[in-house]
Amino acid sequence: MQLHRDKARFDALGIRIILVGMGSPKQAEAFRKNHDLSFTIICDPRKILYKAYGLIEAGITGIVSPMTIIRGIGALGRGHLPGLPSGDIFQLSGIFIIDSNMVVRYAHYASNISDTPSTEEIIRAAAAIT
Repeated sequence: MQLHRDKARFDALGIRIILVGMGSPKQAEAFRKNHDLSFTIICDPRKILYKAYGLIEAGITGIVSPMTIIRGIGALGRGHLPGLPSGDIFQLSGIFIIDSNMVVRYAHYASNISDTPSTEEIIRAAAAIT
C-alpha cells in the first residue's frame, strides 16, 4: 500500500492516517496483516462515516468503465491482486485531511472505484496546511 510506504513522510508532517472500511474487526485485522500496516483502522459496516462525509455510491459505470479497467490491469501488472469485496461494492471512497480543530482542510471524493489521489498530491496538500 503506497500510503504505508510513505508513512515516514506523513509522520514528518505530523499527519496521522486513519483508514475506514466496511468490514468487521476480524477482516480489518486480516487486511492490516496482509498489507503489513500500522495505521489505525475504523470498522464502519453501517457506513455512518461514509454518510457523514458525503461519500456517494457509484453506478455501474463507476465500477466497470474503461478507466477502471485500465487502472485494474495496471494494478495487476504491478502485482496487486484484488481481494474478495466486503460491504457495499458500490460505495465510493474519499480522502480527507482534518486538522486538530476537526476542520476538513482537504477533501477528495472518488468519482469511480479507481479514483484515488496520488500520495504526492496528499503530501502536498498536507504540507500546505501544516
